[in-house]
Amino acid sequence: MGSNDAIALIGIALTFFVSVANLIYSLRNNKRTTFVNTVTTSRLKWINSVRDEVSEFIAVTTHLSDRSTQPETIGELLLQRDTLLHRIALHLNPQDAEDQRIKTLALRTRELSEQGDATRELPAALVELRDATGNYLKKEWNRVKDESVGK
Repeated sequence: MGSNDAIALIGIALTFFVSVANLIYSLRNNKRTTFVNTVTTSRLKWINSVRDEVSEFIAVTTHLSDRSTQPETIGELLLQRDTLLHRIALHLNPQDAEDQRIKTLALRTRELSEQGDATRELPAALVELRDATGNYLKKEWNRVKDESVGK
């Protein structure tokens, strides 16, 4: 075996090891990318779901507080409001203070909407709920963006 053959064998061996290393790196990177994409997609769905449910809760609560609401629709609106309240609560982390603040604001809003003389406090409570939820969702959105770029 000549020196040219030895050089060719060394070149083939190096090419093989570089190819194997590239394959391993690609598999790990693809696995990580798939995981990040799955988590990001799930979080975006969660963010949209919370946003939709809180906005609908606010709309239904506002409609309930309107004096011109038809009496025959009040029962349906109450059921819808309470259902949304429970869905919002189930979307939130029971261990996180910010999540629990949103839940507390939603519960307070429901209590105010059930009191006939609290109509002055209710709009402020709804705005407070909306703003707290908006700030929370913005924080979560930034977290999704950071995760998607690997921070």
